Amino acid sequence: MQRILAAAIDEFCRAGLAGAKLEVIAMEAGVSKQLIHHYFRTKPELYMAAINELTAEEIAGLIALDYESYEPEDALRLFLTHSYNIFLKWPFLAGLYNDQGVYSGEHTSECRDLVNRSPELMTRLGAILKQGQASGLFRQDIDINEVIAAALMVVIGGFTQGPLLSSFTSIDFSKPDNIQYWRSFSIDFVLNAIRA
Repeated sequence: MQRILAAAIDEFCRAGLAGAKLEVIAMEAGVSKQLIHHYFRTKPELYMAAINELTAEEIAGLIALDYESYEPEDALRLFLTHSYNIFLKWPFLAGLYNDQGVYSGEHTSECRDLVNRSPELMTRLGAILKQGQASGLFRQDIDINEVIAAALMVVIGGFTQGPLLSSFTSIDFSKPDNIQYWRSFSIDFVLNAIRA
């Protein structure tokens, strides 16, 4: 099952739900198409399992970080850096994110770990923001949900929208040096935006 899921993640990230082929997944996993149907009755069911697998690992990694050992700004930098690095680890993940845009996030809303564990992560990040606000470091007029939504759009936008952005800016998001630069620039940009 793990080989099937790993191959499915690669194929769905590359081709999306509509374009992915079970034949390709079977070949990459070294199994028959019939075995895939034994574990996952339909392609959408396999897609959902693949998204569940990815989001479980993503949220577990983000929750495992010890934010509370850091000053508020460094804690948020740690969260954003780790979020960025997820895309370095899985370069084709942007394809899956864009595919979920096509489906209005209908599959991610069913991801057990993401749905069940996100409130814990947001509570911890919210406490960090409040700590920064109490110390006068962060602006008072911001809310953790707005900060995280905007921050992730900026930080991972080079991955999810890189080709589009490269067509009208001078930044080529496919070059490794620019990818590394964007991590530093985007995180600094977000932190500058929330400072008091």
